[in-house]
Amino acid sequence: MPELPDLEVAKDVLTPRIVGRTVRGVEASHADLARTGEGSVASLKCGGVRSLARRGEYLVFSIGDVHLVVGLGRWAWLWHGPGEYPPTTATRFRIAFDDGTDLRLIEGKVPPRAAVWVVADPGRSEPLTGLGWEPLSPEFTPEVLRGLLAGRRRTLKELLTDRSLIAGIGDAYADEILFTARLSPVRFAHTLTPEEVHRLWEATQSTLRWAIGEIRARVGDALVEREVRDFLRVHGRAGAPCPACGAAIAEFRFDDARTGYCPRCQRG
Repeated sequence: MPELPDLEVAKDVLTPRIVGRTVRGVEASHADLARTGEGSVASLKCGGVRSLARRGEYLVFSIGDVHLVVGLGRWAWLWHGPGEYPPTTATRFRIAFDDGTDLRLIEGKVPPRAAVWVVADPGRSEPLTGLGWEPLSPEFTPEVLRGLLAGRRRTLKELLTDRSLIAGIGDAYADEILFTARLSPVRFAHTLTPEEVHRLWEATQSTLRWAIGEIRARVGDALVEREVRDFLRVHGRAGAPCPACGAAIAEFRFDDARTGYCPRCQRG
């Protein structure tokens, strides 16, 4: 599932391609794609693309007087290219621009999980209203993180991936953040010392920025079908040597999510 670094790069790749373009046509090939919202996808037609932003794991396209919120779910991805190519059967949503290009949402897996919303105010509409703090925003300070952790008898892995508390972090980057912070994924949040809280905050900042840079270096100005994960150190690396100490990376699964960690480095 795309996480904050993946979507931040996708936003940067798409922005120079589509901002300033005018929407000439919109097509949703699956009726269940468009969820609740104040407008229909038809209201996007003839609107100019004013900006593209990311909020948590969603992309927000400001088009005309409305906003298109796109959630890619687990398997979907975005394609941008010449509109002359016939859409495939996996194309669930298509926007045609005045320069002859299309932006297409592709999802070949079932059950489908991608969705779009057309809203008047993203900050006051689903699905964005329930999202927590943006971890790379100036407002997300060590004091804010301390408040989120205080009194919570939940594991650090659970807390970092709770979108109602912190937006945009999933299984992969929660694992990488905790590895950088040298903290166990099953440590209870309320037991952290002030020094450990600050260490976790610094690891969140550095890990997400590092991941954005690594993805940008690999994809350039391209949109990719799958998340770039080849540089991760612990997530999805079970059995591989830890890059810090050489111990074998361990992994456990819970509720269809997997957690990778170093049993030697992450004893805290």
